[in-house]
Amino acid sequence: MNSNLIGYCLIIFEFTINNLAKVNQAIYYSMIGDIQNAINVIDLRFFYMYIGVYIFTMFDSYRRAVDLNNTYVLSYRKTETTKVTSMSTFNVNAFTKVSPSVSLFWEMMMPGLGSLYLNRVFSFFFSIITWSVTIALSRFYVGLFYSFTGDFSVAKEVIDPQWFLFIPSIYGGYLYYAYWEAVKYNKQYKLSQAQFLVSEYQSKSFETPFLLERKADEMYIVASFEHSASVEIALTELEQNGVKKSDILALPLQVRNKKTKVFDNAHYSDGVSFIDLATILGCIFMLLGGIYGFLLKLGPVIWALIGLVAGGVLGFVIKLIAIKKMPTIDLFGRIKSTEVFLMVRCSEESDELIKDIFWKNKALGVNNYNENTPKINI
Repeated sequence: MNSNLIGYCLIIFEFTINNLAKVNQAIYYSMIGDIQNAINVIDLRFFYMYIGVYIFTMFDSYRRAVDLNNTYVLSYRKTETTKVTSMSTFNVNAFTKVSPSVSLFWEMMMPGLGSLYLNRVFSFFFSIITWSVTIALSRFYVGLFYSFTGDFSVAKEVIDPQWFLFIPSIYGGYLYYAYWEAVKYNKQYKLSQAQFLVSEYQSKSFETPFLLERKADEMYIVASFEHSASVEIALTELEQNGVKKSDILALPLQVRNKKTKVFDNAHYSDGVSFIDLATILGCIFMLLGGIYGFLLKLGPVIWALIGLVAGGVLGFVIKLIAIKKMPTIDLFGRIKSTEVFLMVRCSEESDELIKDIFWKNKALGVNNYNENTPKINI
């Protein structure tokens, strides 16, 4: 929460001091070659204050990223389980996996909706308010209307460059935040579920194969899963059908594949590096399109949208070319592999029941072991 609060304060600072110093207008005039107007428009009373905080923000964001990565590594030493549900007068929240692509889609439709999908209510309101203020004062939608009706000269006149140049960073930043939060959410979920499985389903009384003498009709069923609510549902159904907790072994795995790292990013195994590049290039091209669009026929709105699409597509193509050299991962950099291994000791008559429970709950693979009647099931 502390990091989020600092981020909100810096965004408010950006809005306030940038507008008082007229930084965006100075950038606009500088980029189109009107240096004298850029000098005249800047307010030196606030400009140097803006520079100091801007440099500190770059330093502090790097420092916090390093600290967060170290905290993530150390989190594996945590032994207590995370609370997965919370109930209040207003709502019931459950800790479960989310889809980063769905979060990204809704954020693209309207900044703030991705945060709402992730139950980040404060972020939702902050995003909605800042986006609404920026859109209103920049008159973006008015310019969008005239652009799509072909009246490009009027579109250039109604757009306010000072507020309009906030849009690329706000829109791109909120897209990345929605995607990154979903990725982080899933990482927290996997770690929480792993801690739960270790604490509840690694009994010292579990009899492993090969080591002990067993009854003639005794066998083992093994299954592999991805981290999801289905794992816990399967375990619950097993216990409801008479399987003792001491006869179940759950082993969360640390999935590792060095080839998946394309860009220097802590989340690469979850595909966030894909959206990193598309977002960065989309913001840059949208900003350039918005600036030079004032000098071009189609106007700043159309060229900003063209820049957004062109930058996003370019990032997509670069990632696609890189990933085609890595057949072990999919288009979004994700590896569909075993993350949880379950082993159940049971009688032969319970064989099919347990397998059905595993398959019904999205097991990646299921097989049985019985040293008295060994066979291959493919």
